[in-house]
Amino acid sequence: MTTTTVFDTPAGLGRDVADTILAGLAGRTGDHYLVGFPAGRSAVPVVEALVEQAHQRGVDVSALWVVMMDDYVEETPGGYRRIDPGLQHSCLGWAVRGIVEPLADLGFDPSHLLAPDPDDPTGITVTIRDLGGIDLFVLASGQSDGHVALNGPGTELDAPTRVVGLSESTRTDNLSTFPHLTRLDQVPRLGVTLGPADFVTLCRSVRMIVWGRHKQLAFSRLWATDDYDPDWPATVVHRCQDPVILADRTAAASSLPNPCDQATS
Repeated sequence: MTTTTVFDTPAGLGRDVADTILAGLAGRTGDHYLVGFPAGRSAVPVVEALVEQAHQRGVDVSALWVVMMDDYVEETPGGYRRIDPGLQHSCLGWAVRGIVEPLADLGFDPSHLLAPDPDDPTGITVTIRDLGGIDLFVLASGQSDGHVALNGPGTELDAPTRVVGLSESTRTDNLSTFPHLTRLDQVPRLGVTLGPADFVTLCRSVRMIVWGRHKQLAFSRLWATDDYDPDWPATVVHRCQDPVILADRTAAASSLPNPCDQATS
C-alpha cells in the first residue's frame, strides 16, 4: 500500500527526503548508498535541503552515489549521444551543478554520478545491479501527462532503459521544467530513460514528490489509483517497493480539500 504524506510547503517536503537520504547514508550496511534523482524543478527542494543539511551536519558523502533517471539525446551519424552537459536542460549537467559541485567539499566523488548512456542503455542497469541496487529513488510526475523520467503515456510496465521519442505532451511539460526553453521546437525530441521495470526491480524504496498548483492533476491521478496505469506512467510508484507519495498542500488541495499530515491511498 502506498503511503501519502502532505506537507505545508515544498521546503518541508524537501527536508523530509533529505533527512531520509542522510539517515540512509549513515545507516548503510555496505560501502555505498545509491540515490536516484529526476532533473528539474521538482527535485530542487530536495537537492537544496540535502546540500544544506549535509553541510550543517558536516556529513562525509564519499559513499554517496547519484543515479540520474534520464537525459535528452541527439542523433548523430554514428548513433545517439547525450546532449552537451553544458546546456541548461542537460540532466547530467543539472546534476553536476546542483549536486556534484555543491557536495565536492564533503567528499562527493564525480565518478559516483551515473546516467543512462544512449549508446549502451542497459549498461547502467548492469552497473546498478553490481552496486547492489538503488537504495532510494526520488521520482516525479509530469504535470499534464504523467510521464515519469521520459516514459510517456502508453509505456508498458516492463519497459527497460532505452532511447525513446518524446511525446508532444512530455515536451510541452518540459517547457516548464526548464523555463529557458521558451518554444516547443527548442525541446529535444529524443531521450534516454530508465524504464518502469527499472524502478520496480532495482529500487528498495521510492519517494514520489508532487508539489505546487501545477501538479494538482498529477496528485489527483496518483491518489485515484493503487496500481500501474500505462496512461499515467508515474503510477509506477504503486508497484515499487516501499512507495511513498510526498505532496505539499497546494498540490493536494483539489483531491484532499482538508489535507491532513498523514494519509494513505
